[in-house]
Amino acid sequence: MRLNHPDIVPVGPAIQIYFDDREIAALPGETIAAALAAAGIVAVRQARSGAPRGPFCGMGVCFDCLVTIDGQPSQRACLTRVVDGMDVRSSPASRPGTASPPAETRAFDCDVLVVGAGPAGLSAARALALAGAKVVVLDERLHEGGQFFKPLAHSHEADPESLDRQFRDGAVLGRSTLLAGVTIVNEATVWAAFSAHEIAATVAGQSRLYRPKRLVLATGAYEQVRPVPGWTLPGVMTVGGLQTLARSYRVAPGSRIVIAGNGPLCLQAAVELLDGGANVAAVLEAALRPGLGRWRALAQAALADPFLMLQGRALASRLGPLMHWGRRVTRLVGEDRVRAVEAGGLTVEADVVALNDGFVASSELARALGCAHRFVARGSGAMETVTDADGRTSLREVFAIGDGARFGGAQAAQAQGVLAANAIARDLGLAVVPAREATRTAQRAARFQSALWRLFEAPAFDPAAVDDAAIVCRCEEVTAGELRGLIAAGHTSPASLKRASRVGMGRCQGRYCAATVARLCSADVDEFGLFAPRPPAKPVPIRALTIEQPEWSGHVDFVPPDMARPRESGPLPVETVDTLVIGGGVVGSCLAYWLAREGIEAMVVEREEPNLQASGANAGSLHVQMLSFDFGANAPAGGNRAADTLPLGPASIALWQEIQRDTGQDLEIKVAGGLMVGETARDVEFLKAKIALERSRGIEAELIGANELRQLEPAIGDIAIAAEWCPAEGKINPLRGTYAAIARAKALGARFRHGSNVLAIERDGTGWRVATSRGELRCQRIVNASGPWAAETGRLVGLELPVRGAPLQMIATEPTAPTLTRLVAHAARHLTLKQMGSGAFLVGGGWTAGLDERQRLSRALRPSVEGNLWVAARVVPALAELHAVRIWAGMNVNIDRAPILGEAPGRPGFYNCVSSNGYTLAPVLARLTAEMLAGRQPSIAVTPFLLTRFG
Repeated sequence: MRLNHPDIVPVGPAIQIYFDDREIAALPGETIAAALAAAGIVAVRQARSGAPRGPFCGMGVCFDCLVTIDGQPSQRACLTRVVDGMDVRSSPASRPGTASPPAETRAFDCDVLVVGAGPAGLSAARALALAGAKVVVLDERLHEGGQFFKPLAHSHEADPESLDRQFRDGAVLGRSTLLAGVTIVNEATVWAAFSAHEIAATVAGQSRLYRPKRLVLATGAYEQVRPVPGWTLPGVMTVGGLQTLARSYRVAPGSRIVIAGNGPLCLQAAVELLDGGANVAAVLEAALRPGLGRWRALAQAALADPFLMLQGRALASRLGPLMHWGRRVTRLVGEDRVRAVEAGGLTVEADVVALNDGFVASSELARALGCAHRFVARGSGAMETVTDADGRTSLREVFAIGDGARFGGAQAAQAQGVLAANAIARDLGLAVVPAREATRTAQRAARFQSALWRLFEAPAFDPAAVDDAAIVCRCEEVTAGELRGLIAAGHTSPASLKRASRVGMGRCQGRYCAATVARLCSADVDEFGLFAPRPPAKPVPIRALTIEQPEWSGHVDFVPPDMARPRESGPLPVETVDTLVIGGGVVGSCLAYWLAREGIEAMVVEREEPNLQASGANAGSLHVQMLSFDFGANAPAGGNRAADTLPLGPASIALWQEIQRDTGQDLEIKVAGGLMVGETARDVEFLKAKIALERSRGIEAELIGANELRQLEPAIGDIAIAAEWCPAEGKINPLRGTYAAIARAKALGARFRHGSNVLAIERDGTGWRVATSRGELRCQRIVNASGPWAAETGRLVGLELPVRGAPLQMIATEPTAPTLTRLVAHAARHLTLKQMGSGAFLVGGGWTAGLDERQRLSRALRPSVEGNLWVAARVVPALAELHAVRIWAGMNVNIDRAPILGEAPGRPGFYNCVSSNGYTLAPVLARLTAEMLAGRQPSIAVTPFLLTRFG
């Protein structure tokens, strides 16, 4: 329904849009979500399971309102304006892929870039512009004002004097900011902060790069909602999302509304709906009704801000019998949409339920930059950015203010904007205006907020009370019961759970599940306790990033630093084992599996958790043919033994299939063949020579023409004139393969000890004594399976290994319909491309990444992202219609393109099992090593892979 107000009227006659062929009346200037809500439509798409979904957050964070608009998929209904005749569909069908037109990244320099046009961002921008700075503000919404001011949309008009104070104050702040000379760019998505001076955004579908002298993050907050059964049903949304529909678009999406949660926002939203003529059936407040026992908090709040206290009292009085104190939602009931809400023995029928259990600072960009953070347990838990009184973070050039740093309300946010502006003005040598009033306002607001939340104190979040049936990860539909089962099986960190279940891998980037997952794992969560910050901060359209970049410049390789963050620190008893495997990646895990099958007592020691570093960041290609940079002029000049590894690939893929049969788990192994495409006559000659070498080593491969290529893969673009076809290649889900090997190895008797960093290795008679960060281990044999860190392990026994590491990046897209069956590479460019069982594409191929030693993270580089996507979309044009949802960097192993196997000369009982193609070759290398340890002749000759080849 559309809400009533005597002084707020639509700006013009209705237009028509179409939703799944149904004609819908809409108002010019409103969003698709508002138009559909006014028509009573709350289910707008289906999740992967087929469950209906609808708008939830109302601010472009949750991505549950994705629709296809005029053939363009994955558009957010809550942030997209209606256009007359627009065709909106709930299905994810996309228009046919076309070659991406040349894109470019426009670069902009400014004194200060402010991300976020809410109270904090506008206040800081205005003050800086008045001081003489060149200021640009980027905001994702259609209008400045943020989640607090929620300005009236262009679909309506009103006499400003007839609007409430919140509307008026927001309008004044917005106008005065523009008049001060600030450039405000709306509908701008900041998708990555690669450094304080390299901020990547998309505006109107175009890529932009901002290079400010100072960066102000005023990104605001989004709402927490505790997971309960049914909270993903259409008609369930956040209180802020419902309030946006009501305040900005004058719409209520249902005929019987329940508002439930914690805090005064619930009261305000309920009264605004009632004033507009909506039917609010109940307001369920988790806190107990404030009584005289809280007189100190009442007095402190009244002294700090008597106006807000009187306003709050008026709201509570207005709601009267609709208010139910001390009620926490336990279940939401319905099938096609929500039909009722259950809370502490009370059941209320409803077709719309709005939830709010607190607020979470949108700190994704600050975390990605490496600013210091702390975890606070308020609500379900949240990360707060550590700042000084001026909002300066641990990075001198970066400021974080307002609710985007920590939740404190609009008054505090505006005051913090002024304080940050003064500090930045001093940095830039500009005029500084005294900010005594801003300091007093910030202090007064802090006192008020402290008292307010003592009055609204709700029961603490208890992760043990989350119902097993409740979906925790809205995007990937992972339940609390599934997560508890994985935790019991040994996946005891968010990073491990992410790899084992895909929790946190969806479009919302873990915003709604990360804190709950962390609390399920541990009662104590530290600064690094959530999922690692990765770009993009929001899904980014691939078409905007397809920008050609230089290739074949080589990688900066090195012995990488210790990147682990062991959580356990307590000592463990001395243990003795026959064979100790150092390294819990895919090679070490497969070693444990084969050693256990051989009947050899084995233990894997890992300084973090298994499968979290290079192996866990792998893209899952199963290679048989050589990659383009393994052959010819593209190969490394200092040594290239890639051809020697060719017999290993088919044998190893067969062993992966054997592991899949033995474990009984679906590892998503698909051996459908691989294609390496060429687009020039030179590429074709390169492929002919490579095929000849591969055939000489027993690899089945042939050159096919354009017609045969497109019969195999119709999605390949017109640029490909030929391809090498290698039928034995395939792909595997690396998030399943390693864990399946670990589980089976444990079942066969292998032991795993994680959180144990190997510190020293010494001779102990005929065996070895190994000192770790958690105690001593004794063994007869050691296998170095440390991957990129193998040289570090070798040095502990006085062995110099020519093993280096190089961070390389991967990109995952949103899921889409089946498009590509086979593994695809390019003859002259860095590319590996495949579509996984989830429907997502994985894009890789060796583009270099960076390393942040302070954060202990590999990190993606913008030019590599752009160049990798340019090549991928050139080869498969349909990719350009998708969004990139995850970009991460793994650690490659650089040797001489061949593994190092066998017992080290002069060090009896010390073996190496290290490979530069770890995921494909892990099973065969592990089996060959196990055969050697069992005293048998290896089933494949290992002479080319012995350490002695290096002299």
